[in-house]
Amino acid sequence: MKYILSLLIAGILLAGISCKDNDIINPPIDNKDYFPAKVGAKYIYNLTIDTSLVLNGSRISDVASTTTISGTDYFVQIDSVIIEMALTLDTTFFRKSNTGTFYFVDTTGLGILVPDSLRNLLKVDTESRLLFFPLQLNQTWPVYKIDITVGGIPIFSPVKTSAKVLGIQQLTVSFRGSQQTIDVYKIEYKLEVQLDPQAPAENFYAYGYIAENIGFVKWEGESFVLNLIRGGRLDLSFPSGFYTEVLNNYFIP
Repeated sequence: MKYILSLLIAGILLAGISCKDNDIINPPIDNKDYFPAKVGAKYIYNLTIDTSLVLNGSRISDVASTTTISGTDYFVQIDSVIIEMALTLDTTFFRKSNTGTFYFVDTTGLGILVPDSLRNLLKVDTESRLLFFPLQLNQTWPVYKIDITVGGIPIFSPVKTSAKVLGIQQLTVSFRGSQQTIDVYKIEYKLEVQLDPQAPAENFYAYGYIAENIGFVKWEGESFVLNLIRGGRLDLSFPSGFYTEVLNNYFIP
């Protein structure tokens, strides 16, 4: 990893690459609530993992409490993933505002992989922007990125994630034993990984389907992308499987 990053820095400086993302203008206030999760909320998803073989199970998300990280208040989300009778617990942290939903990203493992000589050149986001309000057709926004900087100025992004609202569609789901057809926004999350500035980026995708007053009713995509945008630990390894999650039941106090 250290060798790759050293080559990356050298290649960038020689190529003189520069880039700049367009700034997002704060949107008008919208009273529609597409992420109503709060303390006491529970979401239960049917989960399918497609790797070398197909595994079935469930993911249960409980919003348990609140906490403060580096001066910022977050909700504490506990995910219980049950696959083939095996239970895995994970804790993530999110916050909400009138302009979006943000997940805290644990980047502590990145510092171990990066040599001291390069660490000061990295600018790493500590949050992923899962949602940007108000949701509109063709709306785009930056979700998460890692920048290489020179003199404090970003010149290249080896890891970059963006989102786009692809459309509005009807989705039939089964809640509490009965089928319902609801209107959802379909959002595409695109992860670009480009360790060599002279080589094309590798692209990975995930899709979220979100309904007003409920939240996300379906997820599908690469586990690497889902883990990053939903507040998992930053992992630069390749995706390990394709996930499909469909909401089966939920409770919002």
